[in-house]
Amino acid sequence: MKRFASAALASALLLGGGGLAAPAASAASDLGPRGAQYVSIGDSYVAAGALADLYGSRGNPTPSCSQAPDDVGHLVAKRLRVSFADWACSGAETADVLKNTPKGRQLNGLSGKTRYVSVSIGGNDEMIFGGLMANCLIGALCNTQFREATMAKIDRLGHRLDTVYAAVRTAAPNAEVVVLPYLRVLPGDPRGCFVDGLMGRDAVAFANRAENKLNATIIGAAKRAGFTVADDQQAGHDMCAPDGQRYVSMTGVGPKDDGVPIHPTLAGRQYTADLIAAAFRS
Repeated sequence: MKRFASAALASALLLGGGGLAAPAASAASDLGPRGAQYVSIGDSYVAAGALADLYGSRGNPTPSCSQAPDDVGHLVAKRLRVSFADWACSGAETADVLKNTPKGRQLNGLSGKTRYVSVSIGGNDEMIFGGLMANCLIGALCNTQFREATMAKIDRLGHRLDTVYAAVRTAAPNAEVVVLPYLRVLPGDPRGCFVDGLMGRDAVAFANRAENKLNATIIGAAKRAGFTVADDQQAGHDMCAPDGQRYVSMTGVGPKDDGVPIHPTLAGRQYTADLIAAAFRS
């Protein structure tokens, strides 16, 4: 089980940035076309798709920006039937929305012509998600010092999100903006699931508290900005759910997952796309 978990962790950290070095760049290439009616910006929770595309280049505008042709943004665009530009990148942080980096400046995809913007960002800042996976996937590493540091990182995130959301509004003054919190990763009660033995109930409970706080921080900043939140978390779709019902997968390769480790399955991406499209239409 530990070897299995380590393989999933390695892939998850690759997608999430995970401290891996990216090539320095004073200015990145455009991550998508400009002038689209709908633009997706953010990180791997909206940029990743099926495992087959994890290391592939289909649709990837630069070697540093991984985007899948079946990611959330593409699914939303099909529902809206409008022109689309994917500026989200696996591993992106808030800085990649605002600055010229190998995964940004994602704001460059926005303009006065933009009608719809979806945003999913924040979990990679200071390795919030990556740290949780590295330290709490094996519960013995999820100690008090780490837990306090994680909560402090989330406390610092709110100001950065305020800055990002204000910049999005300035760059796309006429757009409807929908902000997406992160899908539920772990069950509230891990009994009967592999994570009970792997992580332990105390580590699972802490990881859930951390994700709850992260999502509350994202939602609070979105509301301060006057943006719509696409958040309708449903119980029973975490990575311990049955085949076909998981919205997040441990490995990405389980029956009907069609995803990458510790990221949305195809069902999760479709559910997310439905939420975003419905929010735009409301």
